[in-house]
Amino acid sequence: MKREEGSDHGAVEAIRSIFYPQTVAVIGVSDSFQRVGYNLFESLLFGGFKGNIYPVHPRLKTVLGRKVYNSLSEIPEKVDLAIIGLNEKATISALKECGKNGVRGAVCVAGGYREIGEEGEGLEKLLQEAASCYGVSFIGPNTLGFINNEIDLNTTFYPLNLPKGSASFISQSGGLGLTFLHQAADAGLGINKWIGAGNRSNFTFTNYLSFLGEDEGTSAIGLFLEGTEDASSMVHRASRINKPVVVYKIGRSDKVSSSTLTHTGTMSGSYQVYRDIFSQFGLYTVDTIMELIASLKAFTVSALPGGAKIGIMTHTAGPSIVAADMLYSRGYSIPELTEDTLKGLYKIAGENPPIVFQNPLDVAGMGFEAGTFKDYLELFAGDPGVDLVLAIYCQHKNWRFPSPEIIQVKEKVKKPIIACYPSPGTLLEKERPLLECHGIPLFGTPEEAAWAASALVEHAARLGGRSLT
Repeated sequence: MKREEGSDHGAVEAIRSIFYPQTVAVIGVSDSFQRVGYNLFESLLFGGFKGNIYPVHPRLKTVLGRKVYNSLSEIPEKVDLAIIGLNEKATISALKECGKNGVRGAVCVAGGYREIGEEGEGLEKLLQEAASCYGVSFIGPNTLGFINNEIDLNTTFYPLNLPKGSASFISQSGGLGLTFLHQAADAGLGINKWIGAGNRSNFTFTNYLSFLGEDEGTSAIGLFLEGTEDASSMVHRASRINKPVVVYKIGRSDKVSSSTLTHTGTMSGSYQVYRDIFSQFGLYTVDTIMELIASLKAFTVSALPGGAKIGIMTHTAGPSIVAADMLYSRGYSIPELTEDTLKGLYKIAGENPPIVFQNPLDVAGMGFEAGTFKDYLELFAGDPGVDLVLAIYCQHKNWRFPSPEIIQVKEKVKKPIIACYPSPGTLLEKERPLLECHGIPLFGTPEEAAWAASALVEHAARLGGRSLT
């Protein structure tokens, strides 16, 4: 039976026990790499889970060099979590066996439930009844599973190694959830937990948000949403979480509703109504997967600004114009510089500089050398009317990135700085650890940098009750 808000505490404890097992069984393991059961088992091994893992199949003897147990009852110790890789009908029987053998947590991977219509809805009710009768909490059905990157536990049938961090993600779609994971890895976004919510027969979005809201390893939460029946409960819970919650909601077109119904059994609902509700309750909404990742990167790496005014500095105007245009279009403030700042900039540049000192600030060729870039940036970032700075530097073969200098400026002015280095990804990978361990998120495009700035400024304004202008 699905848990509602009144039983939220119990749901959080049940989810926590699922996420932190010491022993895991894979029911329906296979010796063929083309089967889900094989990949579920391989994910546990490939991910490096350090607890005991027990593959279960009624006839097999070994898989991937490990002994296979013919039933749960043969396993020599208590199993904390069962990952069930069987079809929709066999999953119900397996869940009952879990209960009879003292297994209290499960992942039900199979689809074929309410998302396919009336017959599937009946099967889903039988699954819920079996779970309730035998005392088993489960994630799914119709799910890839979940990942607890803290303990190297991957219960999906996609073997992965992911960068570790403090961003956690709930996805109503397995495919979109995987897209997030792959793009997050490319962006250097560290993952803490990942949840494939599936049909949410046992746990609601509210339950998952409550769990992550209390989770010490999670500092920011992402959510991909098609639609939900418990929207009111969900947004009320999210509004009480002392962490940023970033929502990517689909459904701009009414025609997509039939697709979401046959995907996870949920109508997408009115897109604008959802957006308005999210805004009212302080959830930060985004329009693309890349904006979602940029926002989470900002929240998990950078401190929040003390105000809403943004400065942009570069040595090449184009990217700064793109970033400024995006920020202006969203109503954010890019203020004029003070007279003292302007005097300082002219002092560095000398008489009759071939540039115009303003915000955004393009210092042109004078900014290629890292030391000079630092001199300008220090004055610019120190302007009392600037709360957060975008520092944009395009890669060049003969000049190095000014990463050490940007770090020095941040430590001196005590304001958030977002770095943007338009360059090949391999170069970003080299610079990213240096900058981000000092609280400076690094991006490769001005759009990503602007998204990150938007997220930080808006969340800070909501927490402080301030205006964005």
